[in-house]
Amino acid sequence: MYSCKIYHDGMPPLFEGEYKTLKNIAEVLGLTYQQVADLSSRRTLKKYQEFKYFPKIEIQRIKKESIEN
Repeated sequence: MYSCKIYHDGMPPLFEGEYKTLKNIAEVLGLTYQQVADLSSRRTLKKYQEFKYFPKIEIQRIKKESIEN
């Protein structure tokens, strides 16, 4: 399970949700899986994330689930 929150300019979260996979988050946000994986693993900001009006996107693993076949 993953928790996804989007903030902008110190306001309360604009978006908040819990999802089973990063792929689910990508579909909801309209991003590619690779972009979401990049956001969830990066600890430092990329240059494009340093713009004044770029939203802060937090993706954190909240529970590791076993994958059943």
